[in-house]
Amino acid sequence: MKKALNVILLLAAGLAFSGPVMAEDVTIVGTGSGAAVLKAVGETFALKNPGVTINVPESIGSGGGIKAVGRDEAKFGRIARKIKPKEERFKLSYLPFCKMPICFFVNKSVEVKSLSTQQICDIYSGKITDWKDVGGKSAKIRVIRREKGDSSLRVLLESFPGFADIKLTSKSKTTFSDPSTCELTQDKANTIAFGTYINAKNYNVNIPLINGKKPTDADWPYIGTLALIYKQKNYTGNIKKFAEFATSSESHDAIKNMGGLPYQD
Repeated sequence: MKKALNVILLLAAGLAFSGPVMAEDVTIVGTGSGAAVLKAVGETFALKNPGVTINVPESIGSGGGIKAVGRDEAKFGRIARKIKPKEERFKLSYLPFCKMPICFFVNKSVEVKSLSTQQICDIYSGKITDWKDVGGKSAKIRVIRREKGDSSLRVLLESFPGFADIKLTSKSKTTFSDPSTCELTQDKANTIAFGTYINAKNYNVNIPLINGKKPTDADWPYIGTLALIYKQKNYTGNIKKFAEFATSSESHDAIKNMGGLPYQD
């Protein structure tokens, strides 16, 4: 009896020493581009790793994410562009995991179903100012643009025919995150904007064809990249587990379901 009691006491002491399994929040700071797909991948990861929650806070931009991780204000970040030469001093690892179609989207009041690249350039340069001139009902076009350095704008400047050659109309409104761009387009009649398809598809907006193509088409040419960033000293535990999960085939369904494409070199 005494021996059995000793065994029980030893087991209890062992449990007390090891402590309960603690829940952990892994926070990933940075860009608003592709936040929806990162949340979906995080939810899939959490299902397979009980007790771990992937937290995707509001956007502080790619640059904000790089500074936060680089200055040790955060351990894990998300960016929608490459690391710039001036940011290499932070010595961050860059791990791409998702390709993001960049699209144009319009308020539900706009009945135009398809636009050409030239029509888009003419709208954004201010040459076309009324929806009737591109097949819609007569209404003044409200143009939303993004700030200089935005990742979606960068993709369009590099890959959208003619976009880099125009001077964006001064009558456009500048927004500073994907969510605020989508919300304003959703709420304001006759508005057009651009951003990631991953985010736009979750709002009550229309996404017109461009030159007859959809953002989900395999040959859609306007693509950005969503990547994770971290310092090597922090690449341990659940940060490492999530990074490995996000870049594995286990994340592919979540990425595709949200309108993204798994990253492949």
